[in-house]
Amino acid sequence: MHKLNPLSKIIFLTLLTILTFVINSLIFLALIFLSILILALASGISVRNLFRKLRFMIIILIFSVFLNIFFNAIPSNQETVLFYLFNLEFLPIRRLAVYYALKALFIVLTLFSSAIVYSNTTSMKDFVYALISIKIPYKYCFSFMVGIRYIPLIEEEAKTVALAQKARGLGLEGVNTFKKAYRLVFDRLAATLVTILRKSQVTSISMENRCFGISKHRTNLTRVRFKKKDFLFIIISILIFMFLLLYTIRLLPIPYFPSLYSIFLELFP
Repeated sequence: MHKLNPLSKIIFLTLLTILTFVINSLIFLALIFLSILILALASGISVRNLFRKLRFMIIILIFSVFLNIFFNAIPSNQETVLFYLFNLEFLPIRRLAVYYALKALFIVLTLFSSAIVYSNTTSMKDFVYALISIKIPYKYCFSFMVGIRYIPLIEEEAKTVALAQKARGLGLEGVNTFKKAYRLVFDRLAATLVTILRKSQVTSISMENRCFGISKHRTNLTRVRFKKKDFLFIIISILIFMFLLLYTIRLLPIPYFPSLYSIFLELFP
């Protein structure tokens, strides 16, 4: 993954996104998520590092699954009720609600995991040069790169401001009322915003001094081209995508996977 062209990986992510929204089988979605984990391991990304970056999203998804199950938007008397929570009839756990909750869970996990794999295996500079190679104006490409690089800078500046406030006795230890908490957060956000605006001003002055954008075409020292392995990767991705798509819409003479619900009924009749 590290040696592939960034655009070929973008094509792979696009096909993966379409596939995750087209597939209805929870088993297939779980297998796709498992394949992304295997791809992360093959790309040198540890599972611990991957889940560390996904921990906040996993916490949100746990609450999301819980809410989707208990607050089904389209209740129906004909819908299958799996069981009643605490044996109370007004707390039914419906099959449709569980299905959509788990489907949303696997879709979000798959998309976020694939995005993490892409960001960890792709240099932003190579991505910009790859966009320039397909005739996208370099002004927009470099503007996008500057915006992406400011994201970790904002995080670092926020940590610096927090440490500065703590050194002045304005840390979380002295927050015991809502007013003090609001004041602490407001001061921290204001200080971070002022610092980032100053750095962006320095960046803009530096670009103006170098006459950035004065010409329509730019000579780049680095060129990112498509290689044979990129074309092979794209062809394999398209073939797998077409196979799974045709399998999903039942156009292939292959036996289909049973649903998770039918497996559940066989295990717990």
